[in-house]
Amino acid sequence: MKSDFKFKEYEIIKKEEINSDIVLFELKGKFNFSPGQFVQILLDHYGEATFAPCSDTNNKKTFQIAVRACGNVSKQIVKLLPGNKIKIRGPYGNGWPIAKLLGKNVLIIAGGMGLVPMRPLIIEMLRYKEEFKKINLVSAFKTDAYIIFKDDLQAWSKKINLDLYCENVGHTDIAKKGMITEPLKDLKLDKNTVVVICGPEVMLKFCNEILLKKGIKKENIYISFERRMECGIGLCQHCNIGKYLVCKDGPVFPLNKIEKELSK
Repeated sequence: MKSDFKFKEYEIIKKEEINSDIVLFELKGKFNFSPGQFVQILLDHYGEATFAPCSDTNNKKTFQIAVRACGNVSKQIVKLLPGNKIKIRGPYGNGWPIAKLLGKNVLIIAGGMGLVPMRPLIIEMLRYKEEFKKINLVSAFKTDAYIIFKDDLQAWSKKINLDLYCENVGHTDIAKKGMITEPLKDLKLDKNTVVVICGPEVMLKFCNEILLKKGIKKENIYISFERRMECGIGLCQHCNIGKYLVCKDGPVFPLNKIEKELSK
């Protein structure tokens, strides 16, 4: 999908706090992207930050971006209000390999904010659900207070197999107490299952170990390293994984391609 380095302004038409530090912005205008791609948002006088569009790619009138207040730029972005405008360039990256998921059992693993770039993929897969075999979603959060897209998760649970876990569970009945690795140990997966993963890198390590023990092929494990993104166009080189740049060669990589590079 073509993109350039020019910023374009989009008006905020809706702002929703989806948990204590994450804001979901709905922006007016057509924005073409593929699930798993990313964009750069510029806030004058503060700088740029990377985010993944997280709405239905078929919506040609509006699109959504979830922003977590965790850095200098994002902490200012979440203060914006409907009527304000956001400068965006992109989309960039290769996105999720949807064509390679067709006709397969698919396991989706999302830890915390890793559910954000997964959301458009899940929406797309459910639109063409008959094109896939079994779909499993395993998602986990630190506590139930950090769960995002609760309405979506409840709706998805009626259409696909959902395992939702939290390290600490307070006042919710939609999540079980435990780590994201717990349901993975019990899942019955055939060797041709295709896995897509996004989340903290420490989570990736433990999940991959379990998947490989279950006989999942390395070339069938696709990982998004969007968290490493910096400039988004390959200039700063901060997002490198060995010889690869996440922004230019990713953010989605099959495990067999980058496994050796991760330790460099």
